[in-house]
Amino acid sequence: MDAQTQMIDLARLDDATFNRLYKERIEPCFVANETDRLAAVASFKKWMWVTAGIALAIAVALFAYTQQIVHGLMFGLAVLVVGGVLAYQPLAKIGQTLKKQYCAAIAEAMGASFYLGGFSPPAFPRLQQLQLVPSFARSKFEDWFHGNYKDCSFDLYEAHLEQRSTDSKGRTRYTTVFRGQLIRMHFPIEFLGVTIVRRDAGVFNVFGGGKIEGRQLERVRLVSSEFEKAFEVWGTDQVEARYLLHPVMMERLIALETGLHGKRIRCAFENGDLLVAVEGGNLFEPGDLFKPLVDPSRARRIVDEIANVVKVMDQVLTAQNTRPR
Repeated sequence: MDAQTQMIDLARLDDATFNRLYKERIEPCFVANETDRLAAVASFKKWMWVTAGIALAIAVALFAYTQQIVHGLMFGLAVLVVGGVLAYQPLAKIGQTLKKQYCAAIAEAMGASFYLGGFSPPAFPRLQQLQLVPSFARSKFEDWFHGNYKDCSFDLYEAHLEQRSTDSKGRTRYTTVFRGQLIRMHFPIEFLGVTIVRRDAGVFNVFGGGKIEGRQLERVRLVSSEFEKAFEVWGTDQVEARYLLHPVMMERLIALETGLHGKRIRCAFENGDLLVAVEGGNLFEPGDLFKPLVDPSRARRIVDEIANVVKVMDQVLTAQNTRPR
């Protein structure tokens, strides 16, 4: 098996493995786009100088006509902003192309696939039913990683959910109610019950207790008092919940939340699935396109974000393999 076909276990990622992944698969993507990036940066600077000149001319003309410096500055600034957005489009296009290439390369290295957009979000209806995501009026999904790890499959993608509201004048506005990562991990051995875990979940705290499709949820006391202060756990099978949520697993969840630069992680173990929602930013992006692309630190950040998900899967598999039958 040659280097290009060797699969990489991100749960056991070390510096040597990352360096091989970077040199063989990711760096070529950076190198292939560097010339286009330089041309786009030069074009951006050129058009910003032109736009600045036009904005200044408009500001001076409006001031001369109205004798109101504020009007001139406002219109001049508006022209500058619009010009900047238009001038940045070639760079933005290169960024999207680059992201698609290196994310696909990372996915291939771990035996997975990557889709930039245009997909149906896996397990999203169940995430809604379990109240792991809030209600919304419109949604956008992107950056879907789909693959297998050992005996389980996984889906990792990003979601942006917005709720609609109307003011007293009938004007409609949309407010973000969730932006972050949604994860589905499917394991070969089904869980005996339903276990729901919440960190500091804000409005989601009202979900505690009650029933899930006729099954009673009861509060689960964790072994570690430290984690019990940080998480709320409810489940239908106390014994299984404690096996799943031992200190190492809780540390993995915290690491996942930190690794995804997120907050308010919540998850549910049900049937053969672990469903996770983490409120966070827009991940897997290439970073500053005004700097040279060929830089391992760009790739390390993205690889580490994905590796944290794989480490959680590895920990659940370990817990399942040691669970009493």
